[in-house]
Amino acid sequence: MLREKRIRFSMALLRTGRIPMVKPADKFLLVPFDTSNGEIAEQTHFFIDYNTDSVVLCVEFNSNGPRLSDIEYYFRVVAREKLKLARATEIDLYMDTSIDKTLADLKNVLNIDVKVQPQKLSQLDPAIVGQYFTAISNLGQHVKPKFVKLEVMFQTPGKQYISSQLNKDGNSMFTRILNAFKAKPTNMDAFEHFVVRYEDKDGKEEVFNLLKGKKEIVKHIDGKITTTRQWYELIETDFDEFIQTLQ
Repeated sequence: MLREKRIRFSMALLRTGRIPMVKPADKFLLVPFDTSNGEIAEQTHFFIDYNTDSVVLCVEFNSNGPRLSDIEYYFRVVAREKLKLARATEIDLYMDTSIDKTLADLKNVLNIDVKVQPQKLSQLDPAIVGQYFTAISNLGQHVKPKFVKLEVMFQTPGKQYISSQLNKDGNSMFTRILNAFKAKPTNMDAFEHFVVRYEDKDGKEEVFNLLKGKKEIVKHIDGKITTTRQWYELIETDFDEFIQTLQ
């Protein structure tokens, strides 16, 4: 879209692992998907705006499809290895909840609640995995769960919290992970859920919600939305308004 300085994209990944079941239209039962007709592909639509100094991507969230890390990898390979135009690529996220502000305000972590697909831990920096998520990685290799949910609590439920009891190790974990997100935003793609409840320096209880903290456009989709153009038209006005805030 040369006049609008935008590009419409979609990217697909072949579905691996557990294949979904199919319900026949005339029967109340589930049958295996017939793979003789082909493979299931999970598609993610995304749109690029280059009107401002920053190249802005608006990416559909598809839990089974390509994530931001896959898109970043694709462009890195094309720009660096194929076209020889760049040495590296770098991505930043626009967030309502600033990571810098959370790091500056943090006094004490109260609760960490995460949900992760073990196979996606490879997307995290090895140092973070090695220090905090090795057990989940090992569990994923031996038991192969689809998700693992981990809740870490630093206070006894039902008892009053004493703010002078600093959780140095918990604070260190949260700080290291936030810095990993800041240095390499694609680290966030490993998590399906990442919520931390903490006390700030004024004694106020705050919540850092990684997924809900991102700038997002929420739309209800029906079966009529099938093409990349239709996906773009669905979010075009909201995307325009967001780009205007950057100019």
